[in-house]
Amino acid sequence: MDAGQFLTEIKGYSHMGEGVGNYMGKPVFIPQAARGDLVRFSISQEKKYYARGSLVEVVSPGPWRTGAPCKDYPYCGGCQLQHLAYGEQLSCKRQTIIAALQRIGKLERVQVQDVLPMDNPWRCRHTVRFHAQSGPERMMLGNYKLQSHSVCPLTECSLLPAEFPAIIADLCDVIGEPASAGADLSGTCFYGREGIGEANANQIEHRTSNFELREVVLRKGRATGEILLLLKTAGSNCSLTQAAWSRLQILHPKLVGVVAQSDSIAGARNTTVFGQNFYREIVSGIRFHIPATAFFQNNPEQTEVLLQQVRVLCEPSSSEHLLDLYCGVGLFSLHLSRDYKLVTGIEENSAAVAAARENAEINHISNTVFSHGRVEKTLGRIANSGPAPDTIILDPPRQGCLPDAIAGVIALSPKRIVYVSCNPATMARDLALLARQRYGVRIVQPIDMFPHTYHIECVAQIERL
Repeated sequence: MDAGQFLTEIKGYSHMGEGVGNYMGKPVFIPQAARGDLVRFSISQEKKYYARGSLVEVVSPGPWRTGAPCKDYPYCGGCQLQHLAYGEQLSCKRQTIIAALQRIGKLERVQVQDVLPMDNPWRCRHTVRFHAQSGPERMMLGNYKLQSHSVCPLTECSLLPAEFPAIIADLCDVIGEPASAGADLSGTCFYGREGIGEANANQIEHRTSNFELREVVLRKGRATGEILLLLKTAGSNCSLTQAAWSRLQILHPKLVGVVAQSDSIAGARNTTVFGQNFYREIVSGIRFHIPATAFFQNNPEQTEVLLQQVRVLCEPSSSEHLLDLYCGVGLFSLHLSRDYKLVTGIEENSAAVAAARENAEINHISNTVFSHGRVEKTLGRIANSGPAPDTIILDPPRQGCLPDAIAGVIALSPKRIVYVSCNPATMARDLALLARQRYGVRIVQPIDMFPHTYHIECVAQIERL
């Protein structure tokens, strides 16, 4: 064995899906290693109580290892679990949730159900970020490579709608064509090959430009086929002639709009460059207009499953009041409106609130009220006006709820809370805060919204004791 290389058997997984082995009596975390593998590895980072390793060779594969179908998987970084059989991925994610509840939340007796799987865990990610970085010849869009901050440009991804790579390739052609072809290059950046990414972007180089492209975001409605493109920049907005954008739309008729979001000292500014600033989607019979900058679940098939589970755990009643916190464009509010007397939604994103109100009108729903504001600052107003909520849905961003938000929820004293989360660690932290205030966690139902990655969606039911 080469100097600086070591052997270990993989016994389990970290919360990020890394294989966990042993190095000098402490755990070593090795990406793309599977439980049961005997692997050769090198040390990439050593700390007092743990180490991180790089996989050199699988000496003897374990029973849960499988071949990854993506040729870029060994170095791409966009997925973490393609080397695991799908059933093992689900087991890994469930154990992550249990470990977070026990270690972070000190919640030992919570019933964690088996993860609800996908029938076909491919072509399921309908929102994706492409990050920008300068390359040796052209700009690159893609994921950060494994254990690095260098972009890996991709030409194909089996998790995305099949047309996404072609849209990015044609986008590069349209905005990179020379001035003699008729494009106004003032304020125009030059991109490279297509790619798929979910990490922070390095700024890219540009020509005759006073902005920096940071990200390109593509979103697609499964039911409608509509596609929306968002360009995230620093500085002033990207500008091209309408003819250039029209040519891109001719190549891809389902592309309904291009929006530029620029960040500057004055704050974020959104400009509709071409077409419209939203796309349409239909979920469980409810029609949605979704703005470019508003959150929406990125896996349409599993969103249907999520809605079913939220409804079951809410145990709705037609005489009750539902409060939907971090409600976005009204996904839960509108679906549950038929089961409640009144539904109130609170959301910080003003575009999302406007869309939620519009979506209620589109679907002829009249028993919903949507308020704009930060949850932790708006709950007091809810407490002082109108009926107290019987059930509260909490669907915070990955960082979870601020302590003031949890305190506000407790002050309202609902009989039931349904907590929706894509981050087991912050969910466990918040559930622990609720558990200290006469609430009990009844059940946690995981849903595989993000196949082949370590991410997992959870729905927890919490009841007043």
